Amino acid sequence: MKDKHKIINYPSRNKKTETYQDGETFVTKHFYDAKDAYVKEYISQLNETKEIKYFTEKGVLAKLEHFVQDKREGQEIKYIISKADRSIKSTKEYKEGKLHGECITYNLSGEIVKHEVYATGKLTLKYLREDIDSNDITNVEVVSESNIPDLPTQEYDKLQTYLNSKNQH
Repeated sequence: MKDKHKIINYPSRNKKTETYQDGETFVTKHFYDAKDAYVKEYISQLNETKEIKYFTEKGVLAKLEHFVQDKREGQEIKYIISKADRSIKSTKEYKEGKLHGECITYNLSGEIVKHEVYATGKLTLKYLREDIDSNDITNVEVVSESNIPDLPTQEYDKLQTYLNSKNQH
């Protein structure tokens, strides 16, 4: 059920904001006029977590991100707009407003073209692949050894597994 529905029209008439409560979720929609109104930002907030979806003029989802206490948190996803099928262009992991975890960029075919890992905002690892047709990691470039202990647990374990497999060969 939608409670306290409020619409604000701005003097330029190029922008309209709609806010309402939908159950436990607080929703804000920002509309922009081109030839017809479209939602540019869809913001929903449940407790401390705010989810923001960005759309193109044609209504295609372009980006999804999350905030906790006005700091980026969790995964940010950018989509390939030309495909309009939610094909992923890139993903980034955030913790307390800083890059923390994997940042992966894909090409139009869905193959990984760049794969980096951050620890508390600092580039720490680059995963390299020899064959673009395979997403298998062939080498790891350590950019900052001093940041390795700050890696997310999953990434630290992944690196250790990779290093152990290299040492056994």
